Amino acid sequence: MAAQVVAAAGTPVARPLGGGSGADALRPAARMPRERRTGAVAARGRRESQVVSVISRAPRPDAGVLPVSPDDDAAVKEEANFQHLKAIQQLATAANGVWSKPNVRRKTKIVCTIGPSTNTRDMIWKLAETGMNVARLNMSHGDHASHQKVIDLVKEYNASHADNVIAIMLDTKGPEVRSGDLPQPIFLESGQEFTFTIKRGVGTDTCVSVNYDDFVNDVEVGDMLLVDGGMMSFLVKSKTEDSVKCEVIDGGELKSRRHLNVRGKSATLPSITDKDWDDIKFGVDNQVDYYAVSFVKDAQVVHELKDYLKSCNADIHVIVKIESADSIPNLHSIITASDGLYALV
Repeated sequence: MAAQVVAAAGTPVARPLGGGSGADALRPAARMPRERRTGAVAARGRRESQVVSVISRAPRPDAGVLPVSPDDDAAVKEEANFQHLKAIQQLATAANGVWSKPNVRRKTKIVCTIGPSTNTRDMIWKLAETGMNVARLNMSHGDHASHQKVIDLVKEYNASHADNVIAIMLDTKGPEVRSGDLPQPIFLESGQEFTFTIKRGVGTDTCVSVNYDDFVNDVEVGDMLLVDGGMMSFLVKSKTEDSVKCEVIDGGELKSRRHLNVRGKSATLPSITDKDWDDIKFGVDNQVDYYAVSFVKDAQVVHELKDYLKSCNADIHVIVKIESADSIPNLHSIITASDGLYALV
C-alpha cells in the first residue's frame, strides 16, 4: 500500500511518485514557483548525499531559520518530511538484518534425562550444543557411581563453555509403589483376573508382588488401580490380608517394576524417603543446581528440605512434582514454598 503522510499544517500532503518504490516512493510532490524549483532541487540533492543512520538524526526544519516566503516555508518542510521518511525506511531495512537471528535467550528451557544411552562425553556435548539447558538425573534408576559420572562430565563441559552453562537436576524417587520382577513381560486382556500381593518374590502370569507392605490396607474394593502411568487399569474386586484380586479393565503388556497407584488416592508414605535423603546428601556433596521432589503433598515437605539445605549452606533450588490428587488442596501453599513445579499428566 502506498504510504501517505500528513504534513505540517498549511503544507501539501506527501504522496508517492507514480511507479516509484523505496525511499523515492515516499518523496513528496513539491509545489513551488518555477524560478525556485532549480535551487530547491539542487539543495535536495546535497541533502540526499548524507547518510541517515537513525531516526533521531533525520533532518528536520531548523526553528531558528525564518522562511523568506510561504513557498520557501512549504519547500523546507516538505524536504524535511521526505528526509525523515527516508530515515525510517533505512532503519527498517537495517532492522531486518538485526532480527534475522534472535539475539535474546529463549525462556522455555529443555530438560534432558541422562541415561545409559546418553551418559557419554560425546552425547552430553551434543545435547548441550543442540539446546539442552538442564541435565536431569533420575534417582529411580542407576546408582551414585553412574550419576557421579554424568555430573563430572557436565561440569567438565561447563568449565570450557562459560557462555552455555548446563544446570544439573537431581530427581528423587519418592514414595513410589511398584510391581515386582517378572521373568518376562506378560500380556493381560480385559476381563481377565489378576492379583497383586505383598508377598516378596512372586511373579507369574496371574500374580505379581508389590513393594509396599501397606498396599492392602490402602486399597478398597471398587478402587481403580492404575499401572505404568495409566497405560493399564485394574478394578479391585476383593482382598485378603496379603493380596488384592482385580479384574483387568484396560489390558496391555505388564513388565517388571511398573509404577502402581490408586486413582484419587496416594500411598501413606513420606514424600521424602530414607533413600531420597541419601540421594539429597549426594546432591549436596556434588553441588547440583536443582532438586525435583516427587509426590509432594504439602508445603511442610518443602520447608523441611529447605531447612536442611540451609543447614548445609547449599544453594540448591527446590522444584516440586505434582503427581497425586492429595496435592491439589494444598497447591497454593506448595507453590509459595517452592522455587518452581512441574506436573505429571
